[in-house]
Amino acid sequence: MEFVEGKIVEEKEFGGVVFPKTLHPPNGVYEANELVEMVKGKREWLCELLQRHSAILFRGFGLFSAQDFGRVVEAFKWDEMGYLGPAARFKVADRVQTANEVPLDQLINFHHEMAQAKQFPSKIFFFCSQPSPEGGETSIVPSHIVVEKMEERVPEFMAKLSQTGYILGLKTRKDNDSSEIFSQAWKLIIKTEDKAEFEERVKEKMDCSSVKFNEHGSVEFVHGPMNPIRELGGRRVWFNTILGYTSDERDINLRFGDETSFPLEALDAHKKILDETCVDLKWEKGDVLLLDNLCVQHARRPGKPPRVILVSICK
Repeated sequence: MEFVEGKIVEEKEFGGVVFPKTLHPPNGVYEANELVEMVKGKREWLCELLQRHSAILFRGFGLFSAQDFGRVVEAFKWDEMGYLGPAARFKVADRVQTANEVPLDQLINFHHEMAQAKQFPSKIFFFCSQPSPEGGETSIVPSHIVVEKMEERVPEFMAKLSQTGYILGLKTRKDNDSSEIFSQAWKLIIKTEDKAEFEERVKEKMDCSSVKFNEHGSVEFVHGPMNPIRELGGRRVWFNTILGYTSDERDINLRFGDETSFPLEALDAHKKILDETCVDLKWEKGDVLLLDNLCVQHARRPGKPPRVILVSICK
């Protein structure tokens, strides 16, 4: 059985390469087991396709459950990776978790999965169990294109960023409130109530220079000075956020490595580039989206419930 290469309205082209690449079943009604066998038989070809296109959308394959999704993920033979981060996630099947418990009216900004951790996944799968009736798109953007466009539009900012790096402070919330993107209390993230032990464990697992404990119970993870641009997979990619994960400025503390402020015009340019370049994927029930986490950022647009998107991450 051969995959049928298709198109979606939202797709874009960068340097003649379609993003994302869409695959359909050859004909008729397909079930999860048939997709599993197709993946096993075409695994090498799919890996090459992912390397070229950075994102693959599997559509029309009749997946209906988290268990179906987990079997498809397993067919690729990539090792499972545990999630490390402050977002609330819950296991629903082998290799499958909820993506995020944040209310759908909130934006989750562009990011690479676990970008602040020392070890981050190379691949990430999303599965649409229930699409939102309105909005709720998953947005994806190739990070090397972001670098290219930033160098074109704000070259002076990029030169200073390369010279000094930047310092990023990300703040958690006090309580384990699933209405917040950084929703887990700090002691639940690393699973200790001792602050000294917590800081030691954080520095072991995360690319973190220091930890600040605030009086009201929240924590700020300080990263850097560092360069948000990394060489990964033979490309210069914008790997670490300069916008934070929310639209709330209280969640992020941002400055150059020499402690001077970021120019607002550079942040505005970055936002515009992300919005101009991204693909807003309108989910259909049963869709599976595979991303190369080393070169693709993802985000979530606000939407209306019900919406159920599940996730699996791989080393």
